Parts: sequence; C-alpha cells; structure tokens
Amino acid sequence: MGLRKGVARPVKRKGSTPPPSASKRLRFDRTLHKSMITIRVGPEANVETFVMHKELVTHHSTRLARMMDGPVKVENAGVLELPDLEPRDFQIFEAWIYRQQLEDIDCTFVSFALLYMFAENLGSQSLLEAIFEEMGQKVRDDPGWIPTDPAVFNLIWDGTLLESPLRAFIIDVLAFEMTHEDCCQHIRKFPVDLTISIVEAMKRRVPQRMKNEVAPFDYSMEKYYVEETE
Repeated sequence: MGLRKGVARPVKRKGSTPPPSASKRLRFDRTLHKSMITIRVGPEANVETFVMHKELVTHHSTRLARMMDGPVKVENAGVLELPDLEPRDFQIFEAWIYRQQLEDIDCTFVSFALLYMFAENLGSQSLLEAIFEEMGQKVRDDPGWIPTDPAVFNLIWDGTLLESPLRAFIIDVLAFEMTHEDCCQHIRKFPVDLTISIVEAMKRRVPQRMKNEVAPFDYSMEKYYVEETE
C-alpha cells in the first residue's frame, strides 16, 4: 500500500536454494526419542504444555539451551517455564523444528514481524532465516506487502533493538520502494530512528537519467542473517 508495484525482479521460487545455514539444521530422527523435555508456554491463565525432544529444542533455540544448562532444570524437575511467550507462536516453532515448515501463519506483514520478534526472543537462528526468506519472497511478489502504517513501525521499533536485522530489512524496503508522494505523506509519522535511517538509505537510490526510476534493490535475504557464534 503506497509502495511501487509492477517492478519486475527475478523471483527465487520456494524450495530452490536453502539458506546458508540449512546444512546446520538438526532434523527429527528415531535416535532422538530417549531425551524429552516438558515446556510450559504462556501466562498462567493460558498455559500450554509441550513435550519435545531435547536435542532438537536446544539445537534450534539458544535461550532454551541455556535454560537446560542452568539451575532451572533442577529446581523445576526438568520443566521449562516460558510465561512471556505465546503458545500459538510456540506451536509454529514446534512445527518448524520437526517439519522444517512454517505453518498456520497469517500472511500479513504484521504477523510475520511479530513471529520474527518471537524467534529473536527465543534465539532461534534457523527460524529467523526461514521467516526472512518468506518475507523476502512476499516483497518480491508485491512490494506493497509492507504497509506504510506508522502504528506498525512503532510496534516493531518498541520491540526490537537498534541493530535488529528486521529493522534493516524494513528500512531498505521503504527506502527503495516508497514513492515520493508516500514518503512526504507518511515519513513524519514514523519513529524518529526509522525516518532518519530511511533518508540515509535513500541516498543509495540512483536515478536512471531522465526516467523516474531507481536502481533495483537486491532482495537477497542472506545479508540480514546474523552470524551464529559457537
């Protein structure tokens, strides 16, 4: 909405080339059945219990791996408590680590952004990369998929850190896809950090002689991946 449409770009189809870290992913197999953990997710009034394979969970979540190595394991008899997370988001995480598929996600940008913040909180690099690949595909198909609603960006800026790759992605898309008219109409209502970053990023827009066009933006999502530390 309010972003340029009809810009032809090469489209990378789903399932063509996996993200660089795909080779590091641990998939379910029968050798994992002996080691199970119980995870209680959500506030007390809306708790949902998950019983999952320890090796898979700790491989795909640095936060849960740290919890398994800490005193919480002894104090709670191996039950991990995650009252700050939503059970519905955790169901998506569960489907991802067992089937390597993103399931039951509303296709709006807001839903993907909230899921990204959940995965960031959980420390799940593989899920973050999968979300980015999906978001990149959606923007390639329709640059107007990201709305120019200040309330959306205020929500994201309140829930992410300055160096968040999600912020960098939003800045790039808006800087390269937002029309001059929409920029004038909306940009003053954006978070201050976002406004400044968009103006800085717009310096990379290169006019093509007399045409009212900009240099095409490279939607290769790998540049937004965070390098995993051992």
